[in-house]
Amino acid sequence: MPPLYYLGLCAIAKDETPFLKEWVGYHQYIGFEKIIIYDNESAVPVRETIAEFFDSGVADTYFIQGDAMQLTAYNHCLKQHGHEFEWLAFFDLDEFLCLKQDRDARVLMRDYEAYSGLSVNWDMFGSSGFLGRPQGLVTQNYRQSLGYTVNSKCIVRPARVKMPLSPHHFIFHEGISVNADKRPAIGAYAPLAVDRVCLNHYSIRSQQDYEEKIRRGDAVYEEINPRSLLAFYSQAAQSTVERGDILPLAAEVQKMLSHPPPKAKYAVSSMEVRQWPLPALIKNITLLIKNSQKDWAEVLFALGWGLWKSIPEYLNVGILLFRQLEKYDRALSLARDLVALTPDKEAYFTLLECLATAGERKEAASVGDFLEEFASLDSESEFGNKVRQYRLSCP
Repeated sequence: MPPLYYLGLCAIAKDETPFLKEWVGYHQYIGFEKIIIYDNESAVPVRETIAEFFDSGVADTYFIQGDAMQLTAYNHCLKQHGHEFEWLAFFDLDEFLCLKQDRDARVLMRDYEAYSGLSVNWDMFGSSGFLGRPQGLVTQNYRQSLGYTVNSKCIVRPARVKMPLSPHHFIFHEGISVNADKRPAIGAYAPLAVDRVCLNHYSIRSQQDYEEKIRRGDAVYEEINPRSLLAFYSQAAQSTVERGDILPLAAEVQKMLSHPPPKAKYAVSSMEVRQWPLPALIKNITLLIKNSQKDWAEVLFALGWGLWKSIPEYLNVGILLFRQLEKYDRALSLARDLVALTPDKEAYFTLLECLATAGERKEAASVGDFLEEFASLDSESEFGNKVRQYRLSCP
C-alpha cells in the first residue's frame, strides 16, 4: 500500500510565533502535503498560532519538553509517521525551500526517486540592515544573501532511513543522499548545486530576532559554543548579493494568508490523485494545459507517475505537456519510455518529433529513415503522408 502522502515536512519550534504562519503557508503552497511541528515549550503554543492549518489537516503538532530535543523529535517523527510519507523533509523554521525551476516541490522530488535523499544547499541570508523586526514576510524582507554554502539539509525517503546523525544528515538502510546535480553528499555537506533548488536560510534576521534566538538556546546541542551578538555584527560587515528568486512565490503566499482558511489556489494531494481513474487524470491535465496552467498540469502529472507510468495514454499527455513547457529532454525521456512500451509506428513518430525538438539530429534522422520504410509500404496511407510531410518540413 502506498504512503498516505508523497511529500511531508518535519520541524521543531520554540517561540517562533511571528514566523510560523508564513513558514507553514509557504511550504503548503509549494506542495508539502503534511507538516509536523514539535513544539518545544513555546510561550504561545504552536497549535494556537497555526490553528487554521491544524484545523484544515495541513499541520499537526506534538508538545516536547527539554533542552536540545531536535534529534529526539526527528527520531519520533520517523518512527511514528515515517510510513505515511514517500518523502519527508527536515527543515528549521528559518529555512525556506526555494524552487528556481519548478512550481511545486513534488515535481522536483520525482527526479530523485532513484536515491534515498536529496541534500539541498543553504543560501545564507543576513540581516539586510534591520535592527528591529520589520513588518511583513521574512521571504520578502530579507533579500541580502551572504552566499551559498556546501552545508545542506535533507529531504529523505523514510522507508530507507536508519537514523539521523545530525539535523543535516542521516544514515540509510540502502542508497545515498545526493545534491541537486545527483552527486553524492558527504555527511552534512553537499557539492554546490543551486541552479534548480536551494534552501534559503534566514539564520540572522533582525538584531531583535537574533537576540531572541540567543536567549532560546540551541535545539541540538547543550550550549557548548553559545551564540553571541558577534555573529550578528560580523555578518553586517560582510558583502552581500541581493537575491529575489523566492519573491514571486512569497507574493502568492501573502495573498493566501490574507484569505483564511489558507489554501493554495489549486491545492491537490497525492491521496486525491490516486483516487482518480486514469481518464479523469488525463482530462484534468489536458484542461490545465488548455487553460495555460501548465505548471499545475505538471504537478498532476508528477503525482500520477507512481500509478500510471506504464500506461501509454499517460505518457502521451506527459509528452504533450513537457513539449509545451519546452522541457524537451523530459519529453524525449517519456517518448523513449513510450516506444519501449508500445513499439508501433505512432510511438516512433512521437519519438522522432521529440528527438528533433531536443536537438538530437543524428538519432532523429535514423528514426526518420526507419519510418520512411513504413511510409513506403503504402504510399497513399495517412501515416505515410504524415511522415513525408514531417521529413520535408524538418529534414
